[in-house]
Amino acid sequence: MNINRIKFLVLWFIGALIYFFSVRNTEISLVGIIAPLSFCFLAILVLRVLSERYKTLFAYLLFFSTGILTFFGVIKPLTGSVSESPNILFFGFSFYTLSLAFFAKNAKKLDLLDSVKVSNPALLASGPIALFVRDYRYRSFHNRLNYYLPFFIIGFFLFHIIGVPLVPLFKLIYLTDAVSALLFAIIFELFLYANFCGLSLMLYGLFGIIGYKIPLNFKQPFSSSNIIEFWRGWHLSLSAVLKLLFYKPLRRSFPPSIALLGVFLASGIWHGVTINFLIWGIFHALIFLFTIYLLRLNIPFLPTIVLILSVTIGRLIFAEGDTDILMEKLLFSFEGYGTLIEIASLPPTTKASLLLGFGIIAIEFFFRNMPIVKKRNYKYLRAPFSLAIILIITIILINSGGLNFAVYGQR
Repeated sequence: MNINRIKFLVLWFIGALIYFFSVRNTEISLVGIIAPLSFCFLAILVLRVLSERYKTLFAYLLFFSTGILTFFGVIKPLTGSVSESPNILFFGFSFYTLSLAFFAKNAKKLDLLDSVKVSNPALLASGPIALFVRDYRYRSFHNRLNYYLPFFIIGFFLFHIIGVPLVPLFKLIYLTDAVSALLFAIIFELFLYANFCGLSLMLYGLFGIIGYKIPLNFKQPFSSSNIIEFWRGWHLSLSAVLKLLFYKPLRRSFPPSIALLGVFLASGIWHGVTINFLIWGIFHALIFLFTIYLLRLNIPFLPTIVLILSVTIGRLIFAEGDTDILMEKLLFSFEGYGTLIEIASLPPTTKASLLLGFGIIAIEFFFRNMPIVKKRNYKYLRAPFSLAIILIITIILINSGGLNFAVYGQR
């Protein structure tokens, strides 16, 4: 067997071990790793015999398959709630179908070995989407450890110390008054960032230490002065697929406004075929276009204000699965400050998570033009002094409680 095939098979088994360790249920784990591998293998067999025209059609079928399954209730919309998809056969489905769609649209000549890369169980649990898995083992282990270990430490800190203790605050989603709805949206934004980015950074660091480079899925999205810069740092592997499948083709025949609307609607469909995600897609497309207009007028500060408001309201829309309740929340009725009092009575560990999380966001936002922050690769957290503080806090708060789950690892 070719040595490269052995390398990626070993990497797949390492990913399987990581998944087994996290799930700790042999029956579910076996189904959860065999089903994706089998689907990817069959999909690549199909792609290898299709002409370029039909490869493109198959790429879009793969992309929209997640939305179709949510429409028929086979898998659930990806709102970020704790509930898991009822069918383990579709574990990681939204991630590996996107990878396959990306390769099919790219007219890439797929090898059957690619099914092993695309269906790596560790990546299917939280992403990033496996747009590439490059062998970096020619670099010495010492160099890889020095560079990638800090990413793993930061990811662990974000996920376990900031994200996990915030889960009890999910109960705020049931409140519809303005103060509660907006506070939940802000806290949920922090939770999603800590959870999704944390897991992505952990895998980025772990794969790098082993000797394989995968996409860096987040690049300090809050180091932004407008919503355009924000999306350049949030879930980059999904953005790459959306750009290839929708923005570039639409841009050939339509103005940028239509192409952007198509991108955000497609993103909404990928998360779930619901009225709320339709609203979410249209909302963000309009905000994106409005920001372009403001930037052309060179109006200072206003794009930043729009960024803050749009991220908050966008998350409010994203998190709510019921359209009637969403409409009630968007009325922004005022019913007092009871939620603030409730948050003030939270356990110290949850308060610490809130302070630490918003502290990191504040550093990214207010110091975004400093050289150590400007590159948007978490260099400010990877500095030795920062890592020492992170490790100390992690040791102190590691048993702070909360529910451990992957926001983007439910289907």
